[in-house]
Amino acid sequence: MSNKKHLLPYGDTLRDFLNSANISKSVLRGITRRRGVFFADEEKFEYIPYLVKTGITPSELNEVLEEIKEREESPKRLTQVVKCVQSNKSLVSVIPAGYNVSDLVNKPFSNYRLLGTPSFKKVDGDPNYIELDFTIERHNYTQSWDKNTTQFSGKVKFKKKGGSLDINISLSHTSPETKEVAKAIAADFTNVLKSSGLVERKEKVRKIRFNDFSNEKRIEYLRKLSQQQTKASLYFKDTKDIGFCPDGKESFPSELEWMQEKVSNLIMQGKDLHSTFFIKNKKLHKFIEMYKVDASYTFDLDECSGTCKISYGFPDFLPKDDKSAELIINVSSVRINEKRSEISQTKIREAILTHLEDSKLELHNQLADVCSS
Repeated sequence: MSNKKHLLPYGDTLRDFLNSANISKSVLRGITRRRGVFFADEEKFEYIPYLVKTGITPSELNEVLEEIKEREESPKRLTQVVKCVQSNKSLVSVIPAGYNVSDLVNKPFSNYRLLGTPSFKKVDGDPNYIELDFTIERHNYTQSWDKNTTQFSGKVKFKKKGGSLDINISLSHTSPETKEVAKAIAADFTNVLKSSGLVERKEKVRKIRFNDFSNEKRIEYLRKLSQQQTKASLYFKDTKDIGFCPDGKESFPSELEWMQEKVSNLIMQGKDLHSTFFIKNKKLHKFIEMYKVDASYTFDLDECSGTCKISYGFPDFLPKDDKSAELIINVSSVRINEKRSEISQTKIREAILTHLEDSKLELHNQLADVCSS
């Protein structure tokens, strides 16, 4: 294992590696084009047999590994809200002495373990704003050579907002396992808040779910959330990807009859997609289940400026047919205008995700037909 980084994968090992969901067709296309090789059908499965036959160089392997690292380490944000009672108690004051989340995470026969003993800490010295950073180590010996042991980070934040008497729970995760851990910690600490009297026992946590919206309102929610970012810190440029499928419960109008029996899922990629007839013609929105919008932006933070791409969606809706899938926001790419070694991409992504917190909750209040728990 210690010499793994000096070995190049080949044969079936290379095929398994390149088939990873975290490796995009664009990075494989870039490798083959630099070799002067072009494919008429630019699909990922076309590139893999060629690269398995010819092998990859150390620099090409590093390029692919960097993309995997960027995708896996990109934080994704879930947001939940629970109402609290009028109280002078601060969040930090109700943390039980010796509060330990290890028992929630480290379970027998699990493929991952929590590293260290993470605990809640104040953010910027605010006793009503606390966060818990954690790291897990995942083991999967059935996977290819590069994935046996991997570390992922996650974060859980609780923030008590003065007059609104809401506690905003933000869960940042970088893998399915850290999402699971973050949810377990958030649920457990919510019970702590109920035991302390800061939250009433009967209160339910409000989440942003796919089935909170009608088809029409969900399109409006994703459109407004992605496009109405016009402050200097985050300025909307263009809609890049839209994912939707026909609603099988509806009888389609003539404009969409071609979709009814032939299309189960449609992903549109390009420019200015928010001006297509699917979005502009509101009469069609009733028949469309939109589950994803990707948009591009410029940003100007205190530390730096640049461009980014953000994905807003309900990723569990389509593969799991989960109508209760939660909204997840992911800053999928970041480009900084001036490279500065002291600024991490993770910090920039977290700042952008924090910028979006208020607007996604405000729009949910405005447009949701149901507030699920």
